[in-house]
Amino acid sequence: MHSLSRRQLLLAGGVLAAGSLLGRQAQAAEPLRVWRYKGTAASFMADAGQADTPYPVEWVDVSGGNLVLEALSSGHLDYAFMSEIPPIFASIAKVPIALVALYQGDQNDTSLVVKKASGIRTVQDLKGKTISYVRATNTHYFVLNMLAQNGLSLADVKAVPLPMQDALTAFRNGHVDAIATGGISALQATSQMDGELLADVSRYYSGNYVIATTKQVLADPQRRSQVGDFLRREQATWAWVNAHPERWAERSEALTGIDRALYLRQFQQRSRPGRLLGFDAAAISSQQQVADLFYQNHLISQSVDATPLWRDDFNPILNS
Repeated sequence: MHSLSRRQLLLAGGVLAAGSLLGRQAQAAEPLRVWRYKGTAASFMADAGQADTPYPVEWVDVSGGNLVLEALSSGHLDYAFMSEIPPIFASIAKVPIALVALYQGDQNDTSLVVKKASGIRTVQDLKGKTISYVRATNTHYFVLNMLAQNGLSLADVKAVPLPMQDALTAFRNGHVDAIATGGISALQATSQMDGELLADVSRYYSGNYVIATTKQVLADPQRRSQVGDFLRREQATWAWVNAHPERWAERSEALTGIDRALYLRQFQQRSRPGRLLGFDAAAISSQQQVADLFYQNHLISQSVDATPLWRDDFNPILNS
């Protein structure tokens, strides 16, 4: 029989205690309110066998962005998957946000798709061209970073911020020369809209996403236990996705109506599997670079220190 280290015993004791707390309070527990958006782990938890939680879950279906931050701030949302960028705005707005986990996705997920006949072959060729991105998102950061690293700025291009579906329509109809996008949208643009990827620009993108909750949630032992349990379920769900690409693609097609073959291509072209884990100094540094670039471009009114946004409460269980 293998002996257990003191750390393993403590960790096991903590997990058992959390499970006991969840079990005792399941009947009277308030629901854990989780933001649900197509393509996030919530879409695949049932397939992964992770949906049977010992506490009620209330799905919050809002479009994202400011609405998610408002729901967190008002106490109507407890758990949300988001990019590195919304917490920067939350910090300025004094939303008591707490980032508790890191999702490392495909570093090639966002790139620049250009029209094949546009004459754009390098970043320098973008000068004077029309570029679309989604304002205050990771595509916005990607465009800023790509231009800045090549001696350009938004003033050197014709910037057209649009929601992604509107941007794809504009690209299809030839109203924009380039579109910052990734994942399934990039595959649609390249396979169905006469687009091609601009070479060697994905490196200007950060593939990091975060799990956000609030300081009030973490201060409540019951809710804190729920968050910890849900994090492990989300972690297991992403592991299931990595192991079952066909079923993931089938479910994704059912959710969006986009051909599963495109999803399988997206899966096969990933630079790395998506995974949920505890954060480290590199994750904070990545977010700090985003905040600094936004401040330098006058997109936020003050500089932001990213470090206080993070809480390591769940690092031990996510990295075990």
